[in-house]
Amino acid sequence: MSARRVPQRAIQSSPGQRLEGHTPRSTTTEPVLRLRPRARARRLGALLVAVLALAAGGMVLSGTPARAAFASGAKLPELGSGRVWSVAASPDGKLLLAGTDNGVYRSEDGGATWLATSLKGTRVWTVGFDARQPNPAFAGLDQKGVSRSDDGGRTWVDASSGLTNLDARTFGFGLQGIAVGTRSGVDVSVDGKQWRSAGLDGFSVSSLAVAANQPQLVLIAGVDGAPAGQAGFLFRNTGGGVQWETLQSGLPGSAVVTSVSAGPLPTTAQPRPLVVTTSKGTFHSGDGGGSWTSSTGVPDGVSSLTASAFSPADPNLVYAGADAGGSTGGTLLRSTDSGTTFAVVVDALPAGQGNVTALAVVPGPPPTVVAAVNPPAQPSSIYHGADAAAPAPGGSAPDSAGAALPSSAPSAKATPKPAATPGGSVPPPPATGIRHVAEVVANFPFPLILEVAAIAVIVYLVVRWRRRYLDVEGPP
Repeated sequence: MSARRVPQRAIQSSPGQRLEGHTPRSTTTEPVLRLRPRARARRLGALLVAVLALAAGGMVLSGTPARAAFASGAKLPELGSGRVWSVAASPDGKLLLAGTDNGVYRSEDGGATWLATSLKGTRVWTVGFDARQPNPAFAGLDQKGVSRSDDGGRTWVDASSGLTNLDARTFGFGLQGIAVGTRSGVDVSVDGKQWRSAGLDGFSVSSLAVAANQPQLVLIAGVDGAPAGQAGFLFRNTGGGVQWETLQSGLPGSAVVTSVSAGPLPTTAQPRPLVVTTSKGTFHSGDGGGSWTSSTGVPDGVSSLTASAFSPADPNLVYAGADAGGSTGGTLLRSTDSGTTFAVVVDALPAGQGNVTALAVVPGPPPTVVAAVNPPAQPSSIYHGADAAAPAPGGSAPDSAGAALPSSAPSAKATPKPAATPGGSVPPPPATGIRHVAEVVANFPFPLILEVAAIAVIVYLVVRWRRRYLDVEGPP
C-alpha cells in the first residue's frame, strides 16, 4: 500500500508540528517539494534581517558623527580675494577674531557678522588671546612683528620690542607668559610687550602649543623649514630657556608640521592631550609629547590634515580639517578620544566649501565650531555651527601657573637634541593584520558590547527558527 498523501493545507496550517503519516523514508515527497521554495524564502528573509542588523552595527562601530548643521558662511567686508589664515575665540567665547590678508576682523555675534578693525591693509598670520586675565588679544604679522589690543580687538598697537624676527607666524599662550613662533625661532614674553629669544634659531616655526603650565611652562613647536644639515620637525622646550629637544618617538623621519594643538588638563591630572598634523599624517600624544601614535579614521583621498583645535572644556573633543592644498576638496573631522580616531562630520560644510584652513572651538554645550575655509577660485569665508551631536563634555581640571619664566636666557643658542625614549626602550611597531583587528576589538569603546550582543541574539533566533521547521522540510 502506498504512503498516505498529506493535504497541502494541513501542512500550511501546522507548520511547526510533525505531520501524521509522514515518515523519514516516505516515498511521497510532494509536500516537501512544495514547502522548500517558501521555506527558503523565509530563511533568506531572516538572514537578510541579520545582515541588515550587522550592517547597522557596523555603521555604529564606524563612529561616523551625526550631521552637523552649520550656519551660512559669513563673508568678511573688503577682504576680496584675500585669505583667512587664523581664527580665535576669547576665553569666555563672546568674541571671535580672524587673521587675514587684510588685517584683523572681529565678531561679537558668534561669527554671524564680521567687522574690520584698526589693524588692516596687512597680512596677519595668526591671532589669539592671552590665557590670563584680562585676556588682551595678539596678532602676528607678516614681516611686521606683533600687535596687541586691550579693547577686544577694536584697536591695535605695535608690541614687537625685542623680537628677534618680525615674521610672526604662531602663538602659544601659557599661564606664565606668551610664546611666538617666527620664521627663525621662538621668542617668549612675560607680559606680551617685551620679548626675548627662546632658541630654535633658523627653524621656521609653523605652530606652537603649550603642553603644560605645571611645574613649569612646556612648549611644543612644529616647523616647516630647518637650517641646512639640521634634522627634526617637532621640538619641546621646558622652562622657557633656549634648549629644545627633538621629539621623534613614533613619528616619521621627516615631515612638515601644519598645526599643533593641546587640549585642556584632564580631570585625572595627567598631561594635556596633544595632536599634531603633518605632511606625513596626524599623530596624538598622551604623555606630553614624549611619544606619539598615528591617528586613524582620516578618509581616503585626504592626503593630510592641516588644522586642529581642541574644545577648551573637553580634553577628549578635538576637531581637525584639511584644505586639500588649494585644490577642490577638504573636509572637517571630529575626534571624541583625544585624537586617537577621527571621523568626518557629515554635511558640516557645503559642497565646494570644505577647504578648512583654521579652526576654533567655543565650549558649549553644545560646542560651537568656527571654521575658516579658503576654497579655490571662490571668496574665503568663515562658517560657524553648534555641534549638537558632540558628546557631553568629559570635564577638565583647573590649571595654575608654575615656575616663572626666566627674565633672560643664556646667550649661547643650543642645538636641539633628540629626546630620550620614554621608558628607555623603543616602542613596538603598530600592530597589523589579525593582531590589529584583535586590539581594536579588545579596546573598542563600550557600545561594541551592545552591538555584539544584538548580533548574537539575531543569530540565535535564526538558528532556533530553522530548527523549528526542520521536521517539515524533510528528513533530519
